Amino acid sequence: MEANYGENEILSLLKKVRIFNKEIGSFQSFAITENFDYVVKLSNGIIHFKLEEIQDDQRDSLTPEQLIAIANRFVSSNSQTTSQEKTFSSLSISSQQTKTPQKRSGIKKTIIIISIVLIVVIVGGITIFSKLYNSNEQDIFENYNINGNSSEETYEEKVMKIEEMEYSQPTKFLSADATYRENFWGDKIIVKCTITNDAKVATYKDVVVRITYYAKTDTEIKSKEHVIYEVFPPQSTKTVEFKINNYAHVYSLDCEVIGASPYELDR
Repeated sequence: MEANYGENEILSLLKKVRIFNKEIGSFQSFAITENFDYVVKLSNGIIHFKLEEIQDDQRDSLTPEQLIAIANRFVSSNSQTTSQEKTFSSLSISSQQTKTPQKRSGIKKTIIIISIVLIVVIVGGITIFSKLYNSNEQDIFENYNINGNSSEETYEEKVMKIEEMEYSQPTKFLSADATYRENFWGDKIIVKCTITNDAKVATYKDVVVRITYYAKTDTEIKSKEHVIYEVFPPQSTKTVEFKINNYAHVYSLDCEVIGASPYELDR
């Protein structure tokens, strides 16, 4: 099995995952592991790409859910520094232990030496790759600006299609859960309604909920529509409170989302 992908393929995938994680920095260099996966060094941390993910990206078959999972692998410089300090600390402790005069078998000594050598090789390999590719960074980004435009446009079109689908079916992604109580006079009902937006991209506004009144026998007494004039971003939950009229023989209420309007930010 050979890894035949380089800077251009990495930059193509990096551009897409950055849409879902704005904290991901710019490309600096990369290293290939023994499993042919990619460790990508960024201006503010590192991120890991699997070989299969780069292959799927070249076939333009990665889904938004897969890209979100990849974006979540980003490790900032602070976390990376802590990890490296632990690695070098472990290396130092192991080195001191090997110098302690103890009676050990030849097999145990061999295992300890091999472990130390592997750690040194991995750390040294990342450093060497960094030096080799830092000098070519400017050329890499120039090539990307020339050759990467069509790929970026294709992916943005995909996101737009998802957004259009979510906007056309708001009731599929919006849900309502409500608690309620009568006011002091009993002529009004105070409703505390929690709206959840499970959409990946779409932001909604002016959510319309239908309040249905039921008697103690589960007979429907009346239903009314109420508009909640709030903005609901994707993957969010918001609770609002409002008052509605009360009626005779009302025992329980039901609340459901029946519509919403798209809230499109300036692009």
